[in-house]
Amino acid sequence: MRPREHYIQQLEGLHTELRALGQMVIVSITKAIAALRQQDVATAKQVIADDERIDQAQYRLEEHVLVVMATQQPMARDLRQLVAAIEIASELERIGDYAKGIAKITVRNSNQPLVNPLLEIPQMSEQAINMLGSALDAYVNVDADAARGLSNADDTVDELVTRMRAELIELIQNDPSTTARAVDLLFVTHNLERIADRTTNIAERVIFIASGDVVDLNP
Repeated sequence: MRPREHYIQQLEGLHTELRALGQMVIVSITKAIAALRQQDVATAKQVIADDERIDQAQYRLEEHVLVVMATQQPMARDLRQLVAAIEIASELERIGDYAKGIAKITVRNSNQPLVNPLLEIPQMSEQAINMLGSALDAYVNVDADAARGLSNADDTVDELVTRMRAELIELIQNDPSTTARAVDLLFVTHNLERIADRTTNIAERVIFIASGDVVDLNP
């Protein structure tokens, strides 16, 4: 096999690993929000336990990238793509931590009634998950235009966050007995906002791979 063909094969393997890691994280977010809505402690605890699998997958991917860099000595865009894979894996690991944080809130409040029907949280999580899937597709396809488009999606999440915070503050003011539970939902809101922000970080890496330009999609 020619060196370039071997490199392309290794890069495709990295793409597969990164997609798998991303899918693990998406599943964790999905399960964490479902557990929150249904007050499902068992599922929440599974999300917490599964975070170790995400961590291990990140470490394996980083090791794979380092082996490729050492043996193939890539240049220019190839090198940027490999470095970005490590950075994206790190972003995914942190996103997994946010899902774990949401799951911990569910476990802690399992004996408390939900505050309202969780307001905009399901919509926020769906938007964040869609963003993450699109960002990973953009990385694999080196699609800078798709990556730039995620800035608008992040704005939508930010709008939902602003609305959610205002509603929760109003809820606390009208019924102080909900304060502890409303504050926990503020933490959930914050975690979903950070998931969207880290997804835009992934998109920025894609743009850097494609063009070498350093951009800020979340000023």
